[in-house]
Amino acid sequence: MSQRIGIFRSKFTMVLALAGFVIDGARRGSEVQRTARYLLLGLAPAALVFLQPDLGTALVFGVATLAVMFVAGVRWTHFAAIGAGLVGMITIVLVVAPMLGTPVLKGYQEERLTSFVHPSEDPSDAGYQQNQAKIAIGAGQKTGRGDQATQTRLDFVPERHTDFIFAVIGERYGFMGAALVLSLYALLIWRALRVVTLSKNLYGTLVAGGLTAMLMFQVFVNVGMSLGIMPITGIPLPLMSYGGSSVLATFLAVGILESIHMQARLSQKGRFAW
Repeated sequence: MSQRIGIFRSKFTMVLALAGFVIDGARRGSEVQRTARYLLLGLAPAALVFLQPDLGTALVFGVATLAVMFVAGVRWTHFAAIGAGLVGMITIVLVVAPMLGTPVLKGYQEERLTSFVHPSEDPSDAGYQQNQAKIAIGAGQKTGRGDQATQTRLDFVPERHTDFIFAVIGERYGFMGAALVLSLYALLIWRALRVVTLSKNLYGTLVAGGLTAMLMFQVFVNVGMSLGIMPITGIPLPLMSYGGSSVLATFLAVGILESIHMQARLSQKGRFAW
């Protein structure tokens, strides 16, 4: 438990440190050098988390880093170069390394990615949870099955309380319940984006941008896992997946966003910025 809290807390520490680093070194070195330093600072902890192994949290680190860089005004050509590098890295990890007999990913991680690309090849093993989650969501139809939600109640979806909590919502409350939950997340993310635009200083804008990207990414990936449009990476659904560390991390993110918003309101000399 303490290890998980430390990992989640480190995500926010990284965002805060990277935002401060961007401001402190905004005029030091060339643009390419600054971009390289931003990547090094943001992706170094991501690499350490990946080695644990924790692919999902490592991806959150990467997304937050790119979001802070985007808000900081890094050129699009640099992002294009980063994208090309990521494509090359993914090719090495998924294709070249296994062919050479030196796999980078763990066996279960490769199975998850393989089952996502070809879900029908192994429906009873690596692709079992995702297939059962899709069945559960489809069984909910418009208004849900309530207490008759057999897919999730009878353990057909093993990780229904963590990675596939959205499947429980879809089966028990149907399309209406799932749409309501997604609407609430959309409202939360919209308010977070509003904080990004309202912030009166660059540091607040950078921090808010990084935290907002983290929340958006976690919601999209977790819901996508249940719908079969994203591979299983173990990313929890904020405020809903079981686990105290995830809830505390989300509360911390919302609290920081509220603080930035409050500072923006106070800076407007008593005028409210809604």
